[in-house]
Amino acid sequence: MSKQLPEVDSDVTPVEASTETATAQTLQGRSAFALEMTSSGLSVRTVFITEQNQLMEMPAIFPDVHYALSQIDELRRMVMERFAQAAHIGAQVMAAQANEQSLKAAEEATP
Repeated sequence: MSKQLPEVDSDVTPVEASTETATAQTLQGRSAFALEMTSSGLSVRTVFITEQNQLMEMPAIFPDVHYALSQIDELRRMVMERFAQAAHIGAQVMAAQANEQSLKAAEEATP
């Protein structure tokens, strides 16, 4: 299954560990949406890509409403694009199957 990580920039994101001896850790990078087409539909996750290109499971952080809405618009565009790609691939598979069936029928009809 393919994944797509958009260019979704974010500010520095503080992360706190949950143990008693925890210290605050600061990560720099960007939040991103990871889209994956599955047999059940489209899976959407938020991830964080560090400056060292490490992929971490992490919720996206929206510092203000304008940024949040722009990211929602970007996700909407990506979802529509991914379903359009899936429909295109589905149409290609259906056309290939129809062509295969017609060739098979032609072979069976030939004495």
